[in-house]
Amino acid sequence: MTRPRPAYIVLGLSLLVLILAPVWFLVTGSGQSDSQVNSVGQSRVETPVQKVQQPVERIGTVLTTVEPIQVSAPVELGIAQLGVQAEIVPVGVDQDGQVVIPEDIAQVGWYKFGATPGSGQGSSVLVGHRDGRNYGKGAFYNVGSLNPGDTVTLRNAEDQVITYRVTGRESTYKKELPMRELFRETGEEVLTLISCIGAYIPGVGYDQNVVITAVPIAGA
Repeated sequence: MTRPRPAYIVLGLSLLVLILAPVWFLVTGSGQSDSQVNSVGQSRVETPVQKVQQPVERIGTVLTTVEPIQVSAPVELGIAQLGVQAEIVPVGVDQDGQVVIPEDIAQVGWYKFGATPGSGQGSSVLVGHRDGRNYGKGAFYNVGSLNPGDTVTLRNAEDQVITYRVTGRESTYKKELPMRELFRETGEEVLTLISCIGAYIPGVGYDQNVVITAVPIAGA
């Protein structure tokens, strides 16, 4: 039996490398693990990188040319006509793009990416539960009974009180909510209260929302 020539050996090894290289790349990727590369343009690290979900787009039109007005966040809501005194907590949106409502039905959520009460512009949105299974009535249980002329007060982190006068009340199916208008960041300042109303569907919730709008009372 004759021994293979060196050239044949080299050719055989080259073919073997060409065959195995794509398989190795598919198994290992580029050869760098998550523990080696954090992200493009950053140096290698030894600890595993935590994978985070992409941020959800915020509701409303993002302002790019208007300087933000620095005012304090609201911390407490008062509705004398309903006997409501509720803590306000800042909220954002979930992965489905829906505004997060505080788990505590006694609290009210302020949409922190939108307008801020007292800034003089935009729609400041507060959301709250009507009620909760096994928890009873929520902060906004009777918010749908507010009428034009009723007043709503907000206290901010600097202990300043802003008083609003209710100007409108409207109920609509959730899919028909005018989101851009409700969450606008420009135009005249309004306070917008949103809660649930209508028929309750087991496993889904109420099929409608009630929207209360109010405007700041000058000098109050």
